[in-house]
Amino acid sequence: MSNQQVLKLNGTQIRNIHHLAYLVDSCKDKYLVFEFEDNYITVLEREAATAASSCILKDYGIPSERSSDLLEPYVDSLGDNQAVDQDIGDSPVSNLEIGFDGIVWA
Repeated sequence: MSNQQVLKLNGTQIRNIHHLAYLVDSCKDKYLVFEFEDNYITVLEREAATAASSCILKDYGIPSERSSDLLEPYVDSLGDNQAVDQDIGDSPVSNLEIGFDGIVWA
C-alpha cells in the first residue's frame, strides 16, 4: 500500500493534514483507525504507536515528528460550527470523487 489518500480517522472525515494531526493528537481511543481510499483500513494501537515514534524517527534518521506548521494549534476553517465529521458514505471513494479535500498519506 502506498500513496493512498486518508479519508477518515476513527470515523471522522479528514479535511487536511493539519486536521489529521489534530485528530491524532486529541484521540483518547485505544485504537487509531485510518480509512484510506480503495477500502484500505489500517489500525494502530494508539499507546504503542506513540511509544514507538521516537525509536522509528531515530532508526530512520527523521529529524522531527512533523513540520513546524503542524505544531501550531488547529483552527477549524469552517468557522460556522458546521460539523467537521460530515460523512461521505460508508465506503471510501476514489481521488476523482473526493477532489482535493483529502490528503495523500505516503
